[in-house]
Amino acid sequence: MTIEVTAVRLAEPGSTPEVARAELREPAVGEVVVDMCFASLNPLDTYVMSGSVGAQAEWPRTLGVEGVGLHDGRPVVVHGAGLGITRDGTWATRVVAPRDALVPVPDGVGLEAAACAAVVGTTAVRVTGDVGGIGATDRVLVLGAAGGVGQAVCSLARFAGAQVWGQTAAPEKAKAVEAAGATPIQAATAAELALAADSVAPTVVFDALGGAFTAAAVHLLADYGRLVSYGTSAAPDSTLSMRAVYRKNLTIAGYGGVAEPPQRIRQGTVEALRALREGSMVIPVHAVFPMARAASAVTALTTRTASGKILLDLRHQDPS
Repeated sequence: MTIEVTAVRLAEPGSTPEVARAELREPAVGEVVVDMCFASLNPLDTYVMSGSVGAQAEWPRTLGVEGVGLHDGRPVVVHGAGLGITRDGTWATRVVAPRDALVPVPDGVGLEAAACAAVVGTTAVRVTGDVGGIGATDRVLVLGAAGGVGQAVCSLARFAGAQVWGQTAAPEKAKAVEAAGATPIQAATAAELALAADSVAPTVVFDALGGAFTAAAVHLLADYGRLVSYGTSAAPDSTLSMRAVYRKNLTIAGYGGVAEPPQRIRQGTVEALRALREGSMVIPVHAVFPMARAASAVTALTTRTASGKILLDLRHQDPS
């Protein structure tokens, strides 16, 4: 029997996402059906929409690289195995996914937070722990601190005992940065950042912005400091003073989830869910949109007006 679901579909790269009925294919060996509850919007989804990621896969396609739903009545995070990139994704009422792409949600973690654990949560856990090695003696500066990852990074660094400052361009987002455990620094440009954070002397800078902000971070870092790059939302290219890098004995490292093997992705999600459960990490949700307003949700993501994550509510969309 053919089963139809409601989903946010993209006909081809560059087209406008539309809510439509789609056929749910039969699960293959090793696959299961998940009744979806919430899906998180991420910059990676916009790369898929533009065709810079996953363009060679079959179209039309359901969007969405992560979310949370119910399998056998238990909540699970759904992410990986090409979901939303090379196969139908999570922005649908029901999803066929490989069993290996499911991670159980522990008791004490809400569904909305769990919907963000795989991408934002894993990134924050990896950059503060594996890459940044944050400890109680660190002075941490987080660029783009009002974003989903930024707030998660602030909370993890603060939980580790570090002093934390968070840069934001918008004064109305300062309260969100402060709530995540950081002292807000308002700076809309790299030049403003260099002035506003001059007295901080950070031992670590977490950089989600790139461009001239990365050069400013090199200028601000204390001797033997660490620069951790995990995004380029301001600009993809930077010109750095390599003299400053070597004279200050700086370390520059990067993190990108797209290079992670499947087992590392799964383990990162497990660690993120654990951090959410124990309260060492927070992932604030800015807004939850019904599926019918998916286009508005995408606009909220791409215009960077949100302080926290944007979610789609996928429940109760199919006619009974």
